[in-house]
Amino acid sequence: EGMCVEDRYKVLRFIENLTMGVASVSYRTESMHGAGSPQAQRIMISRQVDLEKKKNLVKKILEIDSE
Repeated sequence: EGMCVEDRYKVLRFIENLTMGVASVSYRTESMHGAGSPQAQRIMISRQVDLEKKKNLVKKILEIDSE
């Protein structure tokens, strides 16, 4: 919400680079976890992450101005 097209594109490319292939964070997390369903893993990860902090970090990395 409230992002220009160029910034949205940057974010989508960033997500693509993080989530594609065997080097992706999700692949490593699931491999290291080794138990439980993928949905259970997603629930636990979402409980332990500070989403707003991560959003701000991505904006800083991609040089996106915050509103």
